[in-house]
Amino acid sequence: MTKLMPVCGVILAGGRATRMGGRDKGLLMLNGQPLWKHIYHLLAPQVGQMAISANRNLDAYKYNDIPVIPDNLADFPGPLAGMLSIMQAINSEWFLFCPCDTPKIPENIAELLWQARGNSPAVWVNDGERDHPTIALVHRQLIPALEKYLAKGERRVMVFLRQHGGKPWTVNDPNSFVNVNTPDDLQRWQKYPAVPLLAFAAWSGTGKTTLLKRLIPLLHTKGIRTGLIKHTHHDMEVDKPGKDSYELRKAGARQTLVASNKRWALMTETPDTSEPDLFWLASRMNAATLDLILVEGFKHETVPKILLFRDRCGRNISELTIDKYVIALASDVAIAATVPVLDLNQPEQIMLFISEWLQQQQKQ
Repeated sequence: MTKLMPVCGVILAGGRATRMGGRDKGLLMLNGQPLWKHIYHLLAPQVGQMAISANRNLDAYKYNDIPVIPDNLADFPGPLAGMLSIMQAINSEWFLFCPCDTPKIPENIAELLWQARGNSPAVWVNDGERDHPTIALVHRQLIPALEKYLAKGERRVMVFLRQHGGKPWTVNDPNSFVNVNTPDDLQRWQKYPAVPLLAFAAWSGTGKTTLLKRLIPLLHTKGIRTGLIKHTHHDMEVDKPGKDSYELRKAGARQTLVASNKRWALMTETPDTSEPDLFWLASRMNAATLDLILVEGFKHETVPKILLFRDRCGRNISELTIDKYVIALASDVAIAATVPVLDLNQPEQIMLFISEWLQQQQKQ
């Protein structure tokens, strides 16, 4: 992807977020990272520089020396105030604005708007159903006009852009420009838990469970609190026939929670026989008590994973599939691979690799 060097990408995170109860929307967590950072990871590779428009918690937005600029006008007068403050502060010819609550914008949005601009000083997105005037490419020549517009008490973004030669760019793709406006929206969009997932995938007989039994205590010695999700193909029973909880569950309770002063367990019936959703299962775990969720199985899920290979498992090394989610391979024989190769019989080595990997995840 070619960077558009004359363009400064701008994340608009300076609003009141009244439908979010007044919380700073850009800092709300979605799938393990704040909303604004989803936009950053999409926009930054496309443009010459980045900036953030924010009016609260300015230190929380500091990242990679990106300038964080509050409104010059008081009392949260709207996105145009943030746009103006950014254009006054940043030396760039063009500005690509995007609100912090649209984390599915296209990975080539900058190029698309750049090609659509023609001779217009501004172009904004229309998704085929509605306009999104705050997702807009704007030339700095509009600064004087915007100063006068705001000074008159005007606030409407699309009206201003139209009055000064702006035009919509229409793409029939509503899904790429939906907003996370309410707590319910945020919950629906949650896919990944706040705690990192790390899966261990291998053929039967490789020793996944044996490795994890040795690995978990080692991780605990490093202060890494682990959870575990294990996939099974069996019709498992958590409690025993004859126990009250078993009889009550068999009587038809869809969910049964058994609790004592030592532990509790929630059993949920899934009569539709569909495979369990790993991300939904992980979201049921208490993120406040965990640093890492280990996953045994779920080898086809799109999560970081360590592949295991044992020479006596009856499979050939050439059958291994190392995709972009594989972060390492643990084997008891020498293997040439494009990822780090660990010794399957040295869980201490694997623990140190995981510890270093987790530290990198926490920095991102």
